[in-house]
Amino acid sequence: MSHILNIQNLTSGYNGKTVLQDISFTVGKGEVLAIIGQNGCGKSTLLKTIARIITDNKGDITFAGVKLNNKNTWDLKQHGISWFVQGGMVFPTLKVSEHFELALKDKSKTEATNIKEECLSHFPALANRMEKRGGNLSGGQRQMLSFAMLLAQQTDCWLLDEPTAGLAPEAVKEAVDFLRKMKQEKTMMLVEHNYPVAFELADHVAIIKEGKLYDSFAKAAFQKDDFLNKHLYN
Repeated sequence: MSHILNIQNLTSGYNGKTVLQDISFTVGKGEVLAIIGQNGCGKSTLLKTIARIITDNKGDITFAGVKLNNKNTWDLKQHGISWFVQGGMVFPTLKVSEHFELALKDKSKTEATNIKEECLSHFPALANRMEKRGGNLSGGQRQMLSFAMLLAQQTDCWLLDEPTAGLAPEAVKEAVDFLRKMKQEKTMMLVEHNYPVAFELADHVAIIKEGKLYDSFAKAAFQKDDFLNKHLYN
């Protein structure tokens, strides 16, 4: 498997505080890497640094041979990366139809139609809610719309920050089903507190402890019953 995302000696933080220290790892093309760890260890900081939300960092971030250190967040889409913010990407005052218009405004009419149809093929329930505002959707519906907006960006690599946070069990199942389908097409980095979800989707798991990369594990290792007690909680 060829490596598409390469992180080398990354140190990062904000407001003068170092959160991550000297982290290095790679993600293969088409791989799902789950980042787990206890609260405050730096998981979301890692995603935000790669997404260039946090720019106070040292070390190298390279995607598909392009160095991202000096890129802005809004540059990443053209390089094939999307960031999924915790809580989703829904504007409360915009209608569902207006979300699609905003996401596809730089596409031709034919491209926009085709992409929208692809999104609705995954989330057909949205087709009957085009005139509803984002703030009036249920939690599961907002997550559907958020995933549709992510899919509409047509990028190859997704940085997913807690995609199942706050969802009811049925909505969690729908989110996992969607991400499992997308594994065939996308490279993903997944930060997830729901460890069964992380373990179901991931090809590899990396553990962060106190701002450092403790270790990374292939699927055979983290499927063992004592994995969390042995590696995360000790």
